[in-house]
Amino acid sequence: MGANLSKVIDKAIETKATELDFTGKGLHELPNEIGAIESLQKLNLSRNELRRLPANIGNLKNLTLLNLFQNELKELPHEITALTNLQSLNLSINKLPALPRGFGSFNHLHFLDISYNKLTEISSQIGLIATLKELHCSFNNLTSLPVELAKCLELEHLNCSNNKITSIPDEYGALKKLKVLNVVNNKIEWVPPPIGKLPKLQKVDISLNPIKECLEENAKKGPEVFIQYLNMPSYDGLYYRETGKARPSTTTLSVHE
Repeated sequence: MGANLSKVIDKAIETKATELDFTGKGLHELPNEIGAIESLQKLNLSRNELRRLPANIGNLKNLTLLNLFQNELKELPHEITALTNLQSLNLSINKLPALPRGFGSFNHLHFLDISYNKLTEISSQIGLIATLKELHCSFNNLTSLPVELAKCLELEHLNCSNNKITSIPDEYGALKKLKVLNVVNNKIEWVPPPIGKLPKLQKVDISLNPIKECLEENAKKGPEVFIQYLNMPSYDGLYYRETGKARPSTTTLSVHE
């Protein structure tokens, strides 16, 4: 796009544009001038070939939406954590092995999609994003879920399918607004009883997991029956007896800065 891109950016600076859409423009990099469009609120960079982002993207303090879906990103600049007004951040289908330190600074974020990357863990800092409603982290290399996610009390939708996750933290019983939990195709054997007590829960999808026979039998009967089974005293006793786990503590979770 070259010279045309520079012209678009110059015009956006001049007119104090609030939205830019560069979807599918074949971009390999963004010019540093992008950081000068301080009026920008929505930036769509999906379906390009971006390998990096300029550090001064952190100057776009008014951004509420940043879409980087389907690029070639292998890292993110730390400066991206300065975008504290973001409400929606899509990083799916990239090559990210990790998220930058300070990721918990997005204190207005409602929607986060980090699926189809190369992540091996989600930082405990995720628990600092108190506004988070949707988290999509499917198709990564995750082996566990952060306990600190239980502090995201606004969370309604959690999709962590197609990973290598071995367990669901009992502490997720604190997610009182959770409606959908998708853990399809992981390595999970048990579902913690506190999940069955979540008042807004509509669906738990645990298919393609090595779950215990008692869970599998009830899962086949539909989401309502399955959730009721999780809430039964008999399952509660079986779970804690067989797993050897202690019932969740009421101690406040700590999140590392």
